[in-house]
Amino acid sequence: MKYWRKYHPTIGTDDPRYHQVSLIYSVLLIMLIYFGLIGLLNITLFDAADIAIYDFSGFVLAAAIYFYVSRGGNFKVAGWIVTLTLVFVLLAFIHLAEGRNYSLLWVTILPPIAFFLLGPTAGTWVTGLVFAYCGWFLYKLLGLGVPGNLSLGALFNFVEVATAQVFLFRYYERSRREAYEQLQKTSTTDPLTGIFNRLHIDNSLKSLLASSKRDLKPTSILLLDVDHFKRINDEYGHIAGDKVLVAIGNVMKETTREGDLVGRWGGEEFLIICPDTDGGKAANIANRIVERLNKQPLLDDINATVSIGIATASGRDKKDTVETLLQTADKNLYKAKADGRNTVVASYDDIALTSAHSTT
Repeated sequence: MKYWRKYHPTIGTDDPRYHQVSLIYSVLLIMLIYFGLIGLLNITLFDAADIAIYDFSGFVLAAAIYFYVSRGGNFKVAGWIVTLTLVFVLLAFIHLAEGRNYSLLWVTILPPIAFFLLGPTAGTWVTGLVFAYCGWFLYKLLGLGVPGNLSLGALFNFVEVATAQVFLFRYYERSRREAYEQLQKTSTTDPLTGIFNRLHIDNSLKSLLASSKRDLKPTSILLLDVDHFKRINDEYGHIAGDKVLVAIGNVMKETTREGDLVGRWGGEEFLIICPDTDGGKAANIANRIVERLNKQPLLDDINATVSIGIATASGRDKKDTVETLLQTADKNLYKAKADGRNTVVASYDDIALTSAHSTT
């Protein structure tokens, strides 16, 4: 496990921020080591106290950014700060070296970091402006004769390479993001119903339950099972049965709130995760789903109902785990089935309460 996960336990490998945060911490660590080591060498070995002050200033700045990110700072803001700090370091180094000793080569490390942290559009602007400035700076040095054996051809080569890098990294980053989004969708979506799959809903429940305990807020889950689904398959066929599952998935998405996670648990079972939701609010959501399914047939003349078991983690009880929460929801689901189906059973303070509806 990456060391920075202790600061951000809710960011899993399936989180789109995972690699971005990892790169931010990697760049910051490199900056801390580089500035600290080079600063010491400039004082002890090269007797360059003025440059050492610059190095230690960079060290303090990198440490401040690290502190900001590790304490829950905004990652988008952190990405900008890291990129602009890197720009400052590179340009300062180029100025101090006056373009000598191939110092301009260091600017080529900017595009991959800028495009990855800021995205294709902002990355293009930042990289393009920095490269344009470096080209102008190089042109001015040529006019002064400072770089020595540097020629006008070298300036053109720099401009050509810089332009190619901007377009290549822009294309690469856009393609990478599109491929990642497609992979993300495929890995988290149930192919039949289009809602979240079992793996994603499992990981989300673990993450949200951890957040619930940290923030002392309740989290509720709704475990749903389609009533008499085998009879639907036998009477209307499996294709019709699949269409029923898709239609129920759509009803759940339309009936739940923004922020609730709707997933297919397996077969004809579904799971809904309701963050920051107590048992009473969860029961209201469940009853809306049941009532919606009772209003009209799902497909032509096919009626379908669901039984729902609800469990709630208070956020204050350390004994609440994913396993105990699912066990409670499953127990209430079985009670709903035993009570005649088309029913909601929720637990309030370990007491199961039933909300019954007419069975179609």
